[in-house]
Amino acid sequence: MVNLNYPENVFRFCPRCGSSEFKPDSTKSFKCPKCGFHYFINPVAAVTAMIFDTDGLLLLTRRRHAPAEGMLDLPGGFIDKGEKAEEALLREIKEELNLHINHSDFYGTFPNEYVFENIVYFTLDIVFICKVSDFSKLEPADDVVSCEFISPEKINLNEIGLDSVKNIIRTYLTSNKTYFHKH
Repeated sequence: MVNLNYPENVFRFCPRCGSSEFKPDSTKSFKCPKCGFHYFINPVAAVTAMIFDTDGLLLLTRRRHAPAEGMLDLPGGFIDKGEKAEEALLREIKEELNLHINHSDFYGTFPNEYVFENIVYFTLDIVFICKVSDFSKLEPADDVVSCEFISPEKINLNEIGLDSVKNIIRTYLTSNKTYFHKH
């Protein structure tokens, strides 16, 4: 199935010389035969937090904007240029939820296709299991319209807007769940 939002179906002109001969060179890159410009389609890095309360409920957010506006999501966002993943995690959780992460453990990485303004950005979501000791200042902001705590076993995956987040939750549900929210 051809995805019309994939870069090879969207990019038409070389960003360096403007040539209309800018075509895919492989599944990972474009190359302009006129000026030699080589553009690679590398994943964009993002951070995602799995935050549990003391009862083992998972903090989910509702997305304010497209893609998947109004759907459930895990908090997080894109890593800024020059920023470490751990710094981005702290910044995103503060921006979106006004929370301070006391501790985080790396959980895993999950590839994603993030459609924004009719083009697919290939992303790599870097997931952390996070500990927050004080939820009293929890306040949705930025890209988050609301949030709720849900038992992971009761999450309806059809309400999750992004495939990578569905995969994160599916993976969590098939793993040793008690390790993550008891630490």
